[in-house]
Amino acid sequence: MRLFFAVTLPDELVEKVLEAQAALRELVGDEGVRWTKPEQFHYTLKFLSEQSAARAERAVECAEAARESHAGFAMTLGGLGAFPSDQRPSTLWLGATAGADTLAAIAADLDTRLTGHGFPRENKPLKAHLTLGRIKTYKGEAAAARALRKMAEDPRWSGLGSFRVDRFVLMRSTLKPEGSEYAVVDEFHLNT
Repeated sequence: MRLFFAVTLPDELVEKVLEAQAALRELVGDEGVRWTKPEQFHYTLKFLSEQSAARAERAVECAEAARESHAGFAMTLGGLGAFPSDQRPSTLWLGATAGADTLAAIAADLDTRLTGHGFPRENKPLKAHLTLGRIKTYKGEAAAARALRKMAEDPRWSGLGSFRVDRFVLMRSTLKPEGSEYAVVDEFHLNT
């Protein structure tokens, strides 16, 4: 099973992100870009890659322990950016303003617990981001860089909405010709 831990969005925020993505898509276009489908919108906490059922059980145990150490929190979606940079984008993303530090703390705790059970350690702290699209060609890269410069001051990206993060999930990713398909395997409720 190909697995990862993530925070998913409530439906009303999925719609807002989709509207913002559509505005970005209008500027960038579709050539050389694979846009994220709304059912795939999430903030990744930890990517586990391919795991056996036994290792997946170990990951669930680590997540249970981590969730007990953290309370629910408010998170605000905001900030448009790209990896590795705005000048050479390969991934377009939506960040988080309020709540990003708490999300990173949960990810770090989860990473530490998983590392103790033989999972690879992350080599850098979590940068809270929701992938909006992946750039596949130079033409897409150039169009995305222009759009990022143009949208840098656009107020719509400063705060698309807030929600209470009261859980995180373990997701299974199934690779298909038309793109990855995600399914929730388990939920981990944070303390209230």
